[in-house]
Amino acid sequence: MKIEELKNKIPEVCAAARIIVQEHGHTKKFAKHIVALVVKQIKHLTDIELVEFVGTDKIGKMLGYKIMPTFSTFSKVRERSDPNILRDLNNWILQDRFKGRRVRLLAPDSTDIDASSHDDKDARWGHRTPSKREQEDANGKANEMFFGYKLHAIADAESDIPLGFFIAPGNRHDSVFFHNLFEDVKKRFCVMFGAKLLADSGYDATRIYKEIHDNNMEAVISRNGRGHRKSEVPKDPEYGKRWSIERIFSRLKEVFGLSKNRFIGIKKVSIHIYSCLIAYLMEYLI
Repeated sequence: MKIEELKNKIPEVCAAARIIVQEHGHTKKFAKHIVALVVKQIKHLTDIELVEFVGTDKIGKMLGYKIMPTFSTFSKVRERSDPNILRDLNNWILQDRFKGRRVRLLAPDSTDIDASSHDDKDARWGHRTPSKREQEDANGKANEMFFGYKLHAIADAESDIPLGFFIAPGNRHDSVFFHNLFEDVKKRFCVMFGAKLLADSGYDATRIYKEIHDNNMEAVISRNGRGHRKSEVPKDPEYGKRWSIERIFSRLKEVFGLSKNRFIGIKKVSIHIYSCLIAYLMEYLI
């Protein structure tokens, strides 16, 4: 994102952040630190580079910095911050910019985020699906295990906008979080009658089909082969739009630094993930 574009978007996000941090017991001045963590992801900065960026650029004054912060400032912010501050800021942006739109295609999935250290007591071993390149390089025998966390998300498959998200240790199965993600989307957005759920075989579960049917939606889900055969891809012509959620994860990792986790503990990892999500929404929704 270019500097001029960033300058146009920061005031709106800062205004919302000031309200949200006060709801969580901080003074409104704390908001500048929260938004600075988002700028860090947008501009691909380390904490040291972020200090210099907000201290020498006009953006620093726009955020509310009168003097240059120190290197330890942002470490202290992560210690003091509740991840729900950033989660609420994500939701505020979505509510403000996505309200009134009707959702016709929903795509849920999860992506793995490696732990920064094997000493991370909150991280867990989990399974992931290797990329096609990894499978080709390993002759189909790529390691499907990782140690870390998962970002579970559900997106509007027509606009590439993530509408709901949940962060959990890597050993939790995707289908476990479907109900909470789906309920969150229904409460906050307008899901059309007859809308479709586009999902991979990880969501091939009876309770998910029932929930979708009870909500007057159509389940377009890949049939899980259960280890006996290959998963069966639906013939629905719109199933290919499921890749919307994969594009979102790819952008989060490659453009906004989601994969560059340098933090230990689910609290700090969650702050990192939500910062990446807000950066994504600033780029593609604001």
